Amino acid sequence: MVRPNYSNDIEIVIFMQKKRKIIFAIFIVALGVGLRIFINEKINIPNFEAVTALSLLAGSFLGGIFGAIIPLLIVFFSDLYFGNTSVYIFTWVAYALIGIFSALLKRSSKYYFLKITGMGILSVVFFYLFTNFGWWLTFEMYPLTLQGLIECYIAGLPFLKNQLFSSLIFVPAFALIFSLVENRELGVESKYRRLWRKIMKI
Repeated sequence: MVRPNYSNDIEIVIFMQKKRKIIFAIFIVALGVGLRIFINEKINIPNFEAVTALSLLAGSFLGGIFGAIIPLLIVFFSDLYFGNTSVYIFTWVAYALIGIFSALLKRSSKYYFLKITGMGILSVVFFYLFTNFGWWLTFEMYPLTLQGLIECYIAGLPFLKNQLFSSLIFVPAFALIFSLVENRELGVESKYRRLWRKIMKI
């Protein structure tokens, strides 16, 4: 009996998976840039933002490399509009690390929505500690002493509150939306997934 040649079918499966991830990544970047500009221009609440949520979900849904690249692209393109300061390196690194570590939380894990929301809270706290340290280190608003660092963190507490509030809104909301989008895409690809399972059994 001649063994069927499934090489082309395997390539189709891999191509469809890669294509879906790239399209999804472009969508998240465009959404992130648009939301960052809109929120800053129209709502104008300091540190009320959606980038943390999108960084988390990019890593969780698409994987670590996307979790790092997507937030960097969001802040890069939106910073072309806003401009930035010397603290930008801390901001960029914080978002990238959030995206990378969020890849540890898989979409299929139990109690996903509770876990991703909790990770959103932890990410905001990390962002607050890391970027305020950068502000204290690179600006001359506070003396480079322990007391100056404490004063910087205290001054940043109102911003932390706003960012926590935004995370509690955007993380579960985007997790739900992205889950619906992913489920729809999986439905479109179901025939390829069934083919893949068939191939793996041969």
